[in-house]
Amino acid sequence: MRCQWKVKSFKILIIILLLGIVGNAQATELTIFVDNWPPYNFKQNDKIVGISTELIEVALQKAKIKYKLVLYPFKRALITVQKKPNTMLFTVARIPQREDMFTWIGPLHPRRVYLYKLKNRTEIQINNVEDIKKYYTVALSGGSIEQFFIANDFNEHTYHLVSKSDQLLKMLFKQRADLIPGDPLDLAYQMTNLGYKYSELEIAYLLSEEGGYYMIANKNTPKKILIKIQESLDSILATGARDRIIKKYVK
Repeated sequence: MRCQWKVKSFKILIIILLLGIVGNAQATELTIFVDNWPPYNFKQNDKIVGISTELIEVALQKAKIKYKLVLYPFKRALITVQKKPNTMLFTVARIPQREDMFTWIGPLHPRRVYLYKLKNRTEIQINNVEDIKKYYTVALSGGSIEQFFIANDFNEHTYHLVSKSDQLLKMLFKQRADLIPGDPLDLAYQMTNLGYKYSELEIAYLLSEEGGYYMIANKNTPKKILIKIQESLDSILATGARDRIIKKYVK
């Protein structure tokens, strides 16, 4: 009898432990970092908004995942997510240099990045990557274009890094930069809000169209949670929600 009682007690203990593990997984609160990159994610009237933000929040709520959004510099957020479980970050370009560092959820958006110049700068002619090195380019610190510069052995005197995306256009129009990177959504939003005319810009070079834009997670974050978020996001994107949200921010 004692032996049977011990076996039953052991089984009950295992069940309790398993229930505890499941409960802890469900109760896990994710810390999701967001940098200031309109129209994808940014702070407006004390609230974090944007195209990616709306997609992610709907997906998380649909999956019944507990989370908090934290505005954080992009470069520091990348380092933190790489080191700390249960942390995430969006919107992130999926490039080879980052592939093995994180778990990827998405894609949230397709990715196509151009180099832009002022239309009246007819002397700027770019046919290949080496030609870019002849000019002064401004890009976001910690972003995929900084990684592009490093991978292609750009001299640090040929480019400058800034922390905010609206600085790019300002520097270009003040002719403190020859070239700036941008994707069509980002640029359309910035042009409208800063009051510049799109007709004064011209595409100088297609810089990259690899990967896409994603949300990243620390690799030690519970896989069940990440799978739930991916499935929830997939179902939302299938409804055409992204195009509807884009129209709210880019007109």
